[in-house]
Amino acid sequence: MADEVTIEVNPPDTHDTMPFRLGDVVLERRFGDLHPFFDRVDQIRHEWKFQFRLLRHEWGQAHILTMLTGIIAFLLGSVSGDVFGGGDPKVAGLNGMVELSGFAFFQLIVSVILWIWFFIQLSVNFPIMRGHIINVIIIWSSIFISQIVLHANSPDFPIGANLGDALGGVILAAVGCFFTYFFWKAVTETRDLHVQEHHVHTDVRVMEEAMAEHSLFAWTVMVCLWVVSLMLNGWSGAHFIADRNVSDYTIFGVHILSGLFLIYILMHVLWFPQRMLGEGTRVQTKAAAAADADLLIDGVILASEGECPSCQFSAPISQNESGETVVDCASDDCNSRGPSGSICEGCNNEYPKRYTCTNCGVNSPVADFIPDMEAW
Repeated sequence: MADEVTIEVNPPDTHDTMPFRLGDVVLERRFGDLHPFFDRVDQIRHEWKFQFRLLRHEWGQAHILTMLTGIIAFLLGSVSGDVFGGGDPKVAGLNGMVELSGFAFFQLIVSVILWIWFFIQLSVNFPIMRGHIINVIIIWSSIFISQIVLHANSPDFPIGANLGDALGGVILAAVGCFFTYFFWKAVTETRDLHVQEHHVHTDVRVMEEAMAEHSLFAWTVMVCLWVVSLMLNGWSGAHFIADRNVSDYTIFGVHILSGLFLIYILMHVLWFPQRMLGEGTRVQTKAAAAADADLLIDGVILASEGECPSCQFSAPISQNESGETVVDCASDDCNSRGPSGSICEGCNNEYPKRYTCTNCGVNSPVADFIPDMEAW
């Protein structure tokens, strides 16, 4: 009786199953017709229109519940009778926990639990951004604490502030901006690598169209808006508490509105790269990718270059993290690499399943050129 043969069919990448693309979205009215200066504004409008249409098409119950969790966690931590009462200026630090009323303490505990659950859900909904959730927490904490430090000696900050008192807050804000830049750089450089690997083509114009289709200009503006919202939210909250004037509800209203706004923007900022790059992508900078490549060469991670099974001569065959055998495209006009047996997106030819050693002439399946080594 012949052995049963199981054929594994890989599900299509969600990146390739877009309901519509950026090029399908058209602006009905362009400000650039009035003056070329507004071309950038039209670009932002164009990309945001595409992103919001895609968001309405794809955000489901999990996304809505995650956003509601963050909103409730924020409101429970911000709207409290003790906050409106002004608190006791003679009590500071952990001693203030004792002065909290029973319901206010309950609010605090529930808010902390919901914040933890919110960030867990972010990592579940946006798995390729999971490694950057810690960056998000560092950015949020640094900017928020910086506003507390800035208001410690200057309750009306920025009015009456001096450089000596503001130095600590400025450093914390700079730390938040640095981690924001690191986060932005990781996403943009991963996008560049994604286009080079998945949308390679011999025609330069096609590559330029692919890069334009994967534009992150409006997403970058969204990241900047998120940081500005963080600063505004931290400033308004610290200003309302430091002023001890609970009648100034305009500042408190700014704190609430900016807090709700930044929770949504954060989810948008994490969602769009996930949708653009696909779930199998690892978001990292080129420097981090180069460090991983060095580890591969040094044998720390087993994904070495191939060698002939007969004469051990080096062969341009390797194995990726998924266990697939990666080879060069057989076409002379194409310099792409991909898994053996798959279709090259640059020239539509199939990646070869066999390879002939250039030293001894042995022709074998490409899998035979992967050395059998032990990894320590």
